[in-house]
Amino acid sequence: MLPTYAGYSLLLVFGLFFTIVTLVMQRRKKQKMTAEQFSTAGRSIGVGLASASIIAAWTWAATLMMSSATGFQYGISGPYWYAAGACIQVLLFAIVAINLKKRAPKAHTFLEFIAQRFDKKNHRLIMGFALMTNILVTAMVVLGGAIALNSLTGMNVYAAAFLIPLTFTIYTMIGGLKASFIADYFNTVMIFGILAVFAAAIYVKFGIDPIYEGLQNMPSSASMLTMASIPGLLFGMVNIIGNFGAVFVDQAYWQRAIASKDSAASKAYIYGGLAWFSIPFAIATFLGVSAAGLGVAVSTPDAAAPEMAAYLLGGIGSILFLAMLFMAVMSTGAAELTAITNIIVTDIYRTSIRPDASSEQLLSMSRKVTLGFGLMMGVLSILLFKVGISLSFVYMAMGIFVSGAVIPVTLGLLWKKATNAGTFYGAASGLVLGVTAWLVSASTLYGEISVQSLGELEPMFFGNITVFLVSGAISIGHALYANQSFDFDSLKDKFHSFDEETDSVEEGSYERKRASAE
Repeated sequence: MLPTYAGYSLLLVFGLFFTIVTLVMQRRKKQKMTAEQFSTAGRSIGVGLASASIIAAWTWAATLMMSSATGFQYGISGPYWYAAGACIQVLLFAIVAINLKKRAPKAHTFLEFIAQRFDKKNHRLIMGFALMTNILVTAMVVLGGAIALNSLTGMNVYAAAFLIPLTFTIYTMIGGLKASFIADYFNTVMIFGILAVFAAAIYVKFGIDPIYEGLQNMPSSASMLTMASIPGLLFGMVNIIGNFGAVFVDQAYWQRAIASKDSAASKAYIYGGLAWFSIPFAIATFLGVSAAGLGVAVSTPDAAAPEMAAYLLGGIGSILFLAMLFMAVMSTGAAELTAITNIIVTDIYRTSIRPDASSEQLLSMSRKVTLGFGLMMGVLSILLFKVGISLSFVYMAMGIFVSGAVIPVTLGLLWKKATNAGTFYGAASGLVLGVTAWLVSASTLYGEISVQSLGELEPMFFGNITVFLVSGAISIGHALYANQSFDFDSLKDKFHSFDEETDSVEEGSYERKRASAE
């Protein structure tokens, strides 16, 4: 629908634009970049910028692509179940954000808190869940962008999958978390603007009647025109459970609480979550449900949004959708890059490899990790395409692999009775039994264990619900049985700024040299 060079040009333009903006903002601020600035943005972000950042970070490629696929497949219930099912977690996270700011005001990652609240075994296990979450979310970001580029420009899907991470890796490597916030603000404004264009185009060009009549004449009209759709309800359940893991175990969202001012943290999640609801609900209705009602032939449900945009406005629609998609890709990609960088630098490098590392060494390592992970995700996305794993499959399976840590982590922050054993065995057992339920239900219902059978709604539902029930029952049950009590006040002096620690080390070194000279 667009020439192939348009895809390459788009990647180049977006990458250069945000890199230049980051450099200009840094020069205007005239503030020296330190490890603390890179990882926390100075803990000075206000409610407006934080809200915009949460909206942008939660607007994945899947938000645009997968939500429209649900509208195309399940009708009018799809947009609601996608939007509502992924909005609850952000709103509830406001409670977690308040407690994190209160109990660990100078923490850099939620895992740093876990290391102090629980034992090393739990720290390593929850770190595994967190890294898996970052990898899966970044994979979805890249897969969605590559599918859209291939669908609208014919760009080689493997080339797109490798080049997309580079567009947000370079400016994130330069500006750190603050660069992510700046990009998020631009992206949120543009996404809402383009949404308004698509909404107006649908009403002006087609109106409601032909879409309604088209849905009414479909063989599956009984489920396409009702909120009581069983497939829609099953998807909604999978969506709710999976996205608890994608928020509560994703360092990107804890990071925004850490970077926000104390007065802004909880408000930002409430405002951001409520405003975000309109994005998937609108895009899935205007591009997903409308495509089904108008009988637009799409190559796959995952590609319903870009192909409907092209059907609606031709080349202009394709360009607008790609622009909106890349705003989403760059925001989420940068958020995930800074998240995994903070985990590796704070919870691995600084904890186990170089506990005495200076701020300059931590900053250097942060930039190296950012670049390395960005390149690695390009390679991983190519491998996912090679083995035939789709965006929908990764999205719905995500909860099975990461949601086992949701209840144990939340209890650890909010409840003084949470225990080491309950947390560890709850998270680990949830993962093992969830995967087992997923495999067994696929084999029982469809007679085989394959990518196709595992990707069906019922096995995904059984796997996701098992994870939540098992992890919650074990972690809560053991806490009640053990009846232990943890003193949260003992944590207040456990967390320190990277820059404070550097100053302390340098001051100690100076005193030692002075004493030696005397």
